[in-house]
Amino acid sequence: MPYILIRGNLASYGHKHPFRVLVSGLKAADIEQLNRFPCGGYSDESTVVYLQHPCVILTALEVLGYRVVASSSTAVKQDYNEYMWTMRKEFSDPEPYLSETSSAVIERDNLANSGREGANFNGGGSSKIDLPE
Repeated sequence: MPYILIRGNLASYGHKHPFRVLVSGLKAADIEQLNRFPCGGYSDESTVVYLQHPCVILTALEVLGYRVVASSSTAVKQDYNEYMWTMRKEFSDPEPYLSETSSAVIERDNLANSGREGANFNGGGSSKIDLPE
C-alpha cells in the first residue's frame, strides 16, 4: 500500500494563486487523474505542485481511494498556516496463482485420497490403486 505526503497552506499566499499544495509520491495514473486541477509544475522528481485549496486536493485524492492516516502542522516558524497530511491507498489482495504443476499435484493428491476412500469403503480390504508418480 503506497503512502503519499501532502503539504498545503490554509491561508492565501497571494492574489494570483492564493493556495499551493505539494503532493509527493503519486503514481503516474493518479497524476493523470488530477490533471483537471491547475498545476504549478514539479517541485522535485516526485512532488507535484497544485494551485488549489488543500481541501479540494484532499477530496480528489479520497475519490481516488486514498485515506488520511495522519496530519500535523509544519515546523516552519514564519508560516504557521501550513499543514501536512499522510495518506495511503489500499489495494485488494491478489488472487493466488496456481501453476500447471501445482494443479497436477492437486489432481494426483485427489486421486490418492480417492484410492484410500475406496479401500476404506470396501470394508478395509486390500484394494490397491496404482498412481502415476
